[in-house]
Order: sequence, then C-alpha cells, then structure tokens
Amino acid sequence: MSELLKSGATMLSKTCPECGSPLFQVGEDIICAKCNKQVVIVKATEKEDKITEEAVLSNLEQTVLSKIKEVNKAINSENDKEKLILNSQTLSIWLDILDKIRKLRRD
Repeated sequence: MSELLKSGATMLSKTCPECGSPLFQVGEDIICAKCNKQVVIVKATEKEDKITEEAVLSNLEQTVLSKIKEVNKAINSENDKEKLILNSQTLSIWLDILDKIRKLRRD
C-alpha cells in the first residue's frame, strides 16, 4: 500500500468487496492492493436504470404482442380488401416496433 501511495495513487474511502482493504485509484483504475486486482465500482443508479429500462421494454413488448394478436384476429375475420390492406399495414408497423424493442433488449 505504501508503494502505491509513493507512486501517486490515491487512497479511497471505499473498501474492497472481497477482502475489505482500502481501495486505491491509479489513473482511471481502481485497485485493491491486498488482492492485487482491479475493482469496478458500479453506481446504484446505473443498475437501477438498467432494471427500469428492462421492465419498461418487457412491458412494451407484451403490449405490442397483444396488439399483433388483435390485428391478426381482425385479418382472419375480414373479407373487405381495403380493410385487409389497412390491417396488413398496421400489422407490419407493429412487427417493426416489436423488432426494434427486441434489438434494444439485446444491446
């Protein structure tokens, strides 16, 4: 630890989650001198934001799937060509939205 301080590292008020020793910041890196490992500190809000984002996307996906089912049902029972075209366009839009949601969830 003294070598880290001599080399210009900064001792932080945070401790290592594995051994409880003080953490040091060396440039952009945060390390534990005892474990000799780099430590990544995740802010609670980042984790919370990711969980909230996933919940919103999941809920939105379920809503879109419900709408796709509704349009599919309307297409199955429709004989009017103009209404079929309109429903098909609507279905295409919902499918595009579903694709975008799923791409966001993969990222």
